[in-house]
Amino acid sequence: MCPVTDLDPGLLTSKRSIESDAVRSAGKRVVVLYEPGRTGSAALSLAGRLVGGDGSALTVVTVAPQDTRICCGAGSAIDYNRAVCEASAAELRQARELLGFAGNRASFKLLVQGKDPPLAAWIAAGGFGVVLLPARRRPLRSAKHPAADPLRRSTSAKVRVVDAGSSFEESRIGDPRAATA
Repeated sequence: MCPVTDLDPGLLTSKRSIESDAVRSAGKRVVVLYEPGRTGSAALSLAGRLVGGDGSALTVVTVAPQDTRICCGAGSAIDYNRAVCEASAAELRQARELLGFAGNRASFKLLVQGKDPPLAAWIAAGGFGVVLLPARRRPLRSAKHPAADPLRRSTSAKVRVVDAGSSFEESRIGDPRAATA
């Protein structure tokens, strides 16, 4: 259990359905997985530009991994899980600030591992048209995200991995009902 989800109900939507009024607006539905760093900021920036002022819905999600192990003398799993949830909630507040005006209309969701559905299942159930993931750089390999392939298999949404500094254009996403590339 993540006690943080009860602290700020105005920010986190863990108590609300993903089919909230903010998500049911006209236009395409965009979800972005926020992870701190340059690529997370780039994914948020692109999401903000995609939804613009046209009434499209934006949902920002972050995942709080949980641990059940108790290490010798390193503290309890409960304390660790609480700290991870607090850090994840802080990341969502940071995402709201980075989005600027678009953050006022966006929905924010903290998914707690073991309590909430896995990311791919949650996104598939949400009926999103566009999914933006921050790229993760690996030495001598292309930038990818480990959730990209499972999401492409579980949803009909366009799934894009956004790298900081790439020349990614919104026009490449196009119609969210179109086939995934």
